[in-house]
Amino acid sequence: MMMDYSRALCVVCGATAIGRNFDAYTCLSCKAFFRRNAYNEHIRYTCRVLNKCEITITTRRHCSACRLNKCFRQGMKKELIRSLTAIGRATSGMIISKHYHEQQLSRLTTMNCLPANNQSILLFDDWNLITNIRNAYEDYCIEPFLVSHKTIPLIITTQPYRSRIKIQRFIDLRQKYLNIIILFIKRVLQYNQFIENHYEYIKDNFRTLLSLNTSELMKLNILKYFPWEYDRFLFESILTENFIQCLEKHIYTYETFSPYDPLFTKLFLIVLVLTCGISPLFKKIQYNLNDFYSYPKEIFLTQNYYITLLWKYVIYRLGYYDSIMYSVRFIQHILRRQIIEADLVDIIQNRDDNGQLAQLMEKTMKI
Repeated sequence: MMMDYSRALCVVCGATAIGRNFDAYTCLSCKAFFRRNAYNEHIRYTCRVLNKCEITITTRRHCSACRLNKCFRQGMKKELIRSLTAIGRATSGMIISKHYHEQQLSRLTTMNCLPANNQSILLFDDWNLITNIRNAYEDYCIEPFLVSHKTIPLIITTQPYRSRIKIQRFIDLRQKYLNIIILFIKRVLQYNQFIENHYEYIKDNFRTLLSLNTSELMKLNILKYFPWEYDRFLFESILTENFIQCLEKHIYTYETFSPYDPLFTKLFLIVLVLTCGISPLFKKIQYNLNDFYSYPKEIFLTQNYYITLLWKYVIYRLGYYDSIMYSVRFIQHILRRQIIEADLVDIIQNRDDNGQLAQLMEKTMKI
C-alpha cells in the first residue's frame, strides 16, 4: 500500500510531509534541518527549558536542541544522509572545490569537455555538485522563503485595507522572492569571491529569474498560488490587469511543458544569471558604452561549466532527442520572458509617480 504524501504529516513538527527522508516521514524544513545538523557534533545545541520543548510547525525554530533530539527519537538516521566526506564537502563553505573548478575552467568548452566515447557521461564530481546544488536550493532558497513568512506574510488580511494596497507591500513581496534567488546563487557561486568580484555584472539578471523560480516553487508545492493571489488588486493597479494575466499564462505554460525533475530549473537558474544581456535595458534617449559593458572572461567560463553540466544531466534524464526539444522550448520560453520583462520596465517607467516606484525597485537590487 502506497503512502499518500499529500495527507502524511511530518513526525517532527506536524507540517505536511514531502515523503520519507532518512527513514522517517518529514516536511522539507525538518529534512533540511536534520541534514545540516545531524553530523555537526562540534556544535552542541543546548535547551533552555530542561529539554522539554514542544516541537510544532510554529515552534520548530525556537529550540534546535529539542528539534534535533526529536528527529532522532522519531527514527531519523544520520547514516542515511551521506558519508562524512560528502557532508564535509557540502558544508565546508565551498559548493565545489576551488582547485577542481579552476582546473576545469582552464580547459572546458561546451562540446570538447565531454568524453568522445560517451558525450553524456556524468562523472563523480558532477554528481557531487548536482547533489550540492539541490541541497543548496533547499537550504538557501526554500528554507529562507518559509522563514520570510513571519516578516512578509503572503496574506495580511488582519491589516486595514488601505495598508494592503500600498506600494511598499508590492516592494516587500518582490523583495521576498528576489532575496531567495540571490541567496541560492551566492551559495552556489561563492568560491573565489565570485559574487563579490562580479556582482555588478550579474545583479540585473536576478529580476529576470523571478517568474522561473516562482514556477519551481509552485511545482514543489511550496507556493500554492501565484505570489499576487492575495494582493491582486494591488498588483493590477500597479502593473495592469492585462500584464498580470500575461504573466500568469507565461508561468503556467512553463509548468505544463517542463518535465518534472528536481534539477532542471535549478541548473537553468545558475546558467541564466550568468548570461550576458538577458536583462532588458531601461529605455533612454541616448545610450553610452557603459550601458553595454562586456562581461569578464571568468563569467563566461563559469557559465560554460554549468551549461556543460546542465546539458549532460538533461541528456541523462531525457535522451538526446527529447533534450533538444526541451531545450528549444525552454529558450523560446526565456525569450518570451524577456519581452514580458521589457513590458514591465515600460510600465514602471511610465507611471505617473515621479519615478517613486522605479527608485524603490532599484534599491532592492543593491544587496
